[in-house]
Amino acid sequence: RISRSQCGVLLSNQCVFVISPDDASNFLAETDPAETAPISPELIEQYCSPIERKSHILEANSILVYPSRQSLLTTSSAAMALLSNSMPPTEIIPQNIPLDILYEDEYMIVLNKAAGMVVHPAAGNWDCTVVNALAHYLMNESPYGSGEYFTKDRENTQNDNEDFDGEELNDDDDNMNDSVTNSISMLRPGIVHRLDKGTTGVLVVAKTRTALAKLSEAFANRRVKKQYIAVAIGHTGEDQWIDKPIGRHPLHRQRMRVVPDASPMKQIRLSATPKKQGRPAQSYVQTLHHDGKLSIVQVQIATGRTHQIRVHLQDHGTPIYGDDVYGFSDWNKALSSRRGITRPLLHAKRLEINHPITGEKMVFEAEPANDMKGVMNAILPLDEQV
Repeated sequence: RISRSQCGVLLSNQCVFVISPDDASNFLAETDPAETAPISPELIEQYCSPIERKSHILEANSILVYPSRQSLLTTSSAAMALLSNSMPPTEIIPQNIPLDILYEDEYMIVLNKAAGMVVHPAAGNWDCTVVNALAHYLMNESPYGSGEYFTKDRENTQNDNEDFDGEELNDDDDNMNDSVTNSISMLRPGIVHRLDKGTTGVLVVAKTRTALAKLSEAFANRRVKKQYIAVAIGHTGEDQWIDKPIGRHPLHRQRMRVVPDASPMKQIRLSATPKKQGRPAQSYVQTLHHDGKLSIVQVQIATGRTHQIRVHLQDHGTPIYGDDVYGFSDWNKALSSRRGITRPLLHAKRLEINHPITGEKMVFEAEPANDMKGVMNAILPLDEQV
């Protein structure tokens, strides 16, 4: 069987066709129902129309044409090629991708994640992730050893995360879920927290089971300090503590939003059915500089809800510059055309944690990427350039 999302891939790539009732009899007359050979392109072109929407309604006596089970299981087939990016791999493939390493020992590694890089394999990004890059680096180049998650024995690597199945993965960033199921845990070995694809900055990854357990506990119990830098549109104003719950958008399921006041009185007035409340989210926003159009802000987060900083700043009316989900499209187009930047200008600048084994307090800082620095320098006075 293929998943619902994979069915969507076939539909969006026009691999599913319909034959109208008027053409059905002619089509059947030219094909043998007992024949297992593929339908010829000529017949498809003559009789078939691609279905372009998932909500397509089939007329009575129409015929649905779609890739056979055999073609979906054949790696060389066109249908399988389309589905390949939506099917999880069975193992992590090491890839020689450069990493900006801030710190490493035998228990953990700390990186300055680059923009455009997903942290671990997931739907739509099964390779070229931080995990793929770490697999290569730790097995081939690390002076501190590969740790427990990446070994030459792939079978052991895949099973190393079994102890964590069903437990929460606590996210420290503003872009991802605070808890994630471990159904594909072997694809994210050692991952304690995540940064979104477009976000740069400090990311810590465990190299041993013990380190992962300790770091995960610290993130879950909010014993870490996280500081971000962002460029926001407009004037963010006075320093402020934003304490507004965040939940998934009821219509756009890939987006989050500040959940409206769900007090009992408002629920009674608006609906007889109580609305689902969001999860608590707290951000402390400090305006570092404003040039009349854009603001450079420093944000400390006490929680790590999905898209937290982006949603809080959008709700404040000052979305992050370059954010194509929560930002202003005209501003984003200008940023893309003038500077070639197509990502939210958000950077995880600083992370304070205790070492998972020694307990030593550790502080890691990372400089923003050059594209973000260029925008910041256009806002800052000459004597404050970064």
